Amino acid sequence: MKIRLVNILILVMVIGVASAVAQEVDTIAYFDPGEVLVVEDDSAEIAHLAACRQVAGDWEYSKPYVHADGASIIGKLGKPIAKSKLKKKLDKAFKKLKIKNRWNSMSLSADGQWEMRLMGIPMRGRYTYDPAAQNLTLRWNGIPLKSHTYRDGKKLYVAFDTDRLLMLMHVLSGLSHSETLKALSFLSQNFSNVMVGFEMKRK
Repeated sequence: MKIRLVNILILVMVIGVASAVAQEVDTIAYFDPGEVLVVEDDSAEIAHLAACRQVAGDWEYSKPYVHADGASIIGKLGKPIAKSKLKKKLDKAFKKLKIKNRWNSMSLSADGQWEMRLMGIPMRGRYTYDPAAQNLTLRWNGIPLKSHTYRDGKKLYVAFDTDRLLMLMHVLSGLSHSETLKALSFLSQNFSNVMVGFEMKRK
């Protein structure tokens, strides 16, 4: 009985394959020789993996990072002085929000997957990286989180616009939005075209 059942399953599979082949032959018969046949390759995936390799690794938080682009209060005050002051304020705020206790590391795999622990809870998803634009996008449950990111040797720099950083700090700290906003109130100043975030080092 078992042998007969196996034979029936094999017969069904053979018929299914034969039908698929017949349909394909029928499609080829109606193929217009004048049409252009485009064969897709995996060049996009190769480019994606090559980009991922540029930022792949196990990274841990080192200190605050400030990225200034174009005209801003930092440009008016002088980048070295203003950046130093802003980094000190960020460092004080991050300590107040206890970021290192709740989140301090992130893993980026060479095949485009990210993983981190937030307040002891593991989180993971996929990411994309655009080396030319220096944009890293983490996706979690379909939600994208974009950042200005680049790697310099054994360091990874990740920066966000101030509104996005406030939202991220609110999530990472586990505190209320008002408590987070109070800790980072200095960001409400005229820091136009300034992005702030994290300098990370290899574990």
